Amino acid sequence: MILGRAGRRWHLLLLALALVAGALLSQVRFSAWADAQLHDALTRWIPPRAAPAKVVMVDIDEHSIAELGPWPWPRTVVAELIQSLRQRGARLQVWDAFFPEVAAGDARLQEVLDAAQPPDVVIGQVPVIDPQVQDPPHEGTLRAAADAPDLCSDHSPLTGQLGVAQSLDPPFVGHLAATPDSDGRLRRLPAQLCQDGRRYPQLVVAAAAALEPGAGWVLRDGAFPFGPHRWLERGELAFALDEEGRLPVPYHRPHGAWPAISAARLLDPAATVMPLQGAVVVVGATALGLGDTANTPLHPKAPGASVHAELLGAALERDWILPPRSPAFLSALMVGGIGLLLLPRAQTRNRPLWLAMGLALALLAPVLAAALGRVCGVALPVSAPAMALVGCLLSLMLLDVGAERRQARRLEEHLESFLPRGLAHEIALQNPSGESLGKPCHGVLMALRVVGLERWTASVDSLQALALVHAVSTLAERGAHRHGGALEHVQGETLLLAWPDGDAASVRSAIAAARELLGELAGLLQRNESQRHPLGARAALEVGPFLLGVAGSRASRRPLLLGPAADVVLAMLAMCDELASQLLVGAQAAAARPGEALHPLGHFLLPDQPEARPLFRVDV
Repeated sequence: MILGRAGRRWHLLLLALALVAGALLSQVRFSAWADAQLHDALTRWIPPRAAPAKVVMVDIDEHSIAELGPWPWPRTVVAELIQSLRQRGARLQVWDAFFPEVAAGDARLQEVLDAAQPPDVVIGQVPVIDPQVQDPPHEGTLRAAADAPDLCSDHSPLTGQLGVAQSLDPPFVGHLAATPDSDGRLRRLPAQLCQDGRRYPQLVVAAAAALEPGAGWVLRDGAFPFGPHRWLERGELAFALDEEGRLPVPYHRPHGAWPAISAARLLDPAATVMPLQGAVVVVGATALGLGDTANTPLHPKAPGASVHAELLGAALERDWILPPRSPAFLSALMVGGIGLLLLPRAQTRNRPLWLAMGLALALLAPVLAAALGRVCGVALPVSAPAMALVGCLLSLMLLDVGAERRQARRLEEHLESFLPRGLAHEIALQNPSGESLGKPCHGVLMALRVVGLERWTASVDSLQALALVHAVSTLAERGAHRHGGALEHVQGETLLLAWPDGDAASVRSAIAAARELLGELAGLLQRNESQRHPLGARAALEVGPFLLGVAGSRASRRPLLLGPAADVVLAMLAMCDELASQLLVGAQAAAARPGEALHPLGHFLLPDQPEARPLFRVDV
């Protein structure tokens, strides 16, 4: 990236625009659809949770159909099953079933329903709210709830029903209307249907009224921003509601993970079944052919009873996957957090690598955040922040490409004033940032030489030679960095270190770095030298102008360090042995008054210099 400091303002502006885009995209229908698909995948990937001990399933399964006959069973059999569950200590029976027609045995069934006080049975009814149903049934009567919350979910008008038989008067009835999303998957259910001033609560909402007969309904707002739009509470039960007043089904486990009892075994006096004391029992059909299935994220034909079991378990344990109250705010927050991780790295010179890493982070980070949110019980937005971040990255790349082209053109025009046009064009394309021409600097430049290194390397094992060269370079780089400088160039046995300023503080730092380096190198060189090939370290520093740059194509860059200061310190190095000094300081560095004890050695005419220069020795 070559936008520089001015470009950082563009970075922040683009990030601000991405925040707004993330918030707006979260309201787009496509984002909701894409998030639903991703969260469905997360539902399948996340390990299932253990079923709550308070909820037990009673299956009208193939074994029960074989033993008791096809469904619907005689009302006397239903009454016998209700009585068996009650005798085994079930706290509440929630029947995912409906009885719209008058049938023999209704009197016995009503007698069993009325036998318990308070009532402990909830049965279902099916209001038809699907506008695509051309000829809706009108069987039985829809029973409105007298004790219903002050809530109406968004839904289409009721056009028909499979209600409750005229011969039955159950105390609690809940609706079984399914409202799958546009892709056919059931993710939400209307908490309560309303029409003509009458209210029809969902089966599990009616079950809450039966479980807590002495409590009242409480409707309160969810916490910002992670909470649901609203909470519907009654006693110990709490239902999460989205902005449409629907219940988000928290699919924590597949149907087979629920503790279940075959209905036929409950009617077998000799059968041993699990304890049901205090349990909430969901009775529903799982037998093939009965049609009581739903397309869920876990299975395309999951039994409807398991959907109601999930809702009841979540309400009893407050274990929901919450639809956030403010997805726009969370999208913007995710864009801002991930964007702040990306922007500091936007100045890298390796643009393809940065773009690849940025796109990977923009796409994966929201997914990882969503996975973490699911573990914590929140369904975070994914597609909106991902799209906003990708757009921000691509915009940054377009800005950078435009800036690079403009800068390359300016450089080419400048080079054409003293180079052939073809060569100027080639250099501009090699490095449009201008680094090929170098960066003028004025500061402290220090030359460090390991005397005898080239002769020594020819006499030892190549691995030892490479190890020593690497160690010297590492010590120099670390020492310079520790004192505010940098190792800029290595050529043979000579290293050039630079400080960006030429003031007293920079000279003082350079002298301190030289002392430390000479001290560290003394022990290292002594351990590796031989009598025939001794090793030593010398250093010289001066203040002056120099040029830092790189030369060559993108595939083969070579660092350069040129200029008057470089010529002077290299010439001073040659004087170290003659003047018996490990560390020499030039006149300009001494003039900065670094506060060090400088011992004047006199004026000396250095190689390739027009006049004699004063040199100073520093004790190491």
